[in-house]
Amino acid sequence: MNRWIRSSLFYGVFYPILSGSITYLLLLLAFNRVTELSETIFKAEWIVCILISYLWNTFIIFFSKWMRQRLSVIDSVLEQIVFHAIGAVVGSALVIGLILSIYFYGLFDYSSFSSFSTEMYVFQGLFIFQTLLFECAFWGNHLIKLSNEEARLEEQKRTAFINDEMKAFAEDAHLPFLYETLETIIGLAHKDPDAAEEYAEKLAKVYRNNLQSRKEEFITITQAFALTNEVAELLTISRSGGIHTTFDIHQKDDQLLFPPMLLPRILVAIATDYIASPLQPLSVCFSIKDDQLVMIAHSCNEKIEHDNALGHVINSVQDTLHHYTKIPVQRIQKDNQYLIILPAFKSIDNAWQSKANVNIQPNDQSLFKKS
Repeated sequence: MNRWIRSSLFYGVFYPILSGSITYLLLLLAFNRVTELSETIFKAEWIVCILISYLWNTFIIFFSKWMRQRLSVIDSVLEQIVFHAIGAVVGSALVIGLILSIYFYGLFDYSSFSSFSTEMYVFQGLFIFQTLLFECAFWGNHLIKLSNEEARLEEQKRTAFINDEMKAFAEDAHLPFLYETLETIIGLAHKDPDAAEEYAEKLAKVYRNNLQSRKEEFITITQAFALTNEVAELLTISRSGGIHTTFDIHQKDDQLLFPPMLLPRILVAIATDYIASPLQPLSVCFSIKDDQLVMIAHSCNEKIEHDNALGHVINSVQDTLHHYTKIPVQRIQKDNQYLIILPAFKSIDNAWQSKANVNIQPNDQSLFKKS
């Protein structure tokens, strides 16, 4: 930033001196007065050319910025450049014409334009050429900034995508669930090696299904409940039977679709934040409500101290579902139960699994509509 400020300051101070000097030299060449340079360089005309260049340069800088702001509403960059160049050339011609008219009419009492028309044409030609050079530099700098900004935004998107993928992978891995099940395997290995081996095979199956389901954007609600039931079986053994899970689904509900691994993540979070023991069992019921909603009802035996894993998972699930629908995830307390209500999806095309561009929509979701 400091380098750009220094460059702008250097341009604003020294460029008009160079421009005015070149303009003065070209005027001498145009009027065949180059021999005057042998007498002295520092003449009044030279100072006048520099002052005119300063006035033109100040105007063109501020006018270009003002025009750029007004043209920002145009989407096409090419159109912005064309209109900006036309405006800059017209504005430059008017300013040079105004300055020279004041100079010749006011200081020299010229009575007609023909008296200084040659000087006017020469000045106009020189400064219009400089205006076009300025436009090239102005838009070249602006396009470089746009390119850098696009590259920065792409890098931010790439970084955000990688972070989201890592976060999703960590969430799908169910790290608390993994630690708990590994501890269970260790405990079973000392008591019943066969049971430990069977438990490990079930755990491996869960993670194989996890990785396989990541390739799918949607699965049927029956498959989603089946994946959740596999996780529930492992948690039930790990908590010594302290978790009771039920799944209420009918054959007609099989047409509903749901993103994979969201329900197991919610179940693991519930088991993390709520007491699940033989003395205080945790009841969790998965069901379909009104043929269009996935409802999770669980008991309210919340731990005194917990990490609010369920709250974090609910926010993550909401972010995932937000890609498909604006309908929020609801979590409400009813009597001695908590209810988590999520939107389900459906496709009018039965071949949705084999078609990449199939349209999948949320159902009516009248429960979420305000009266």
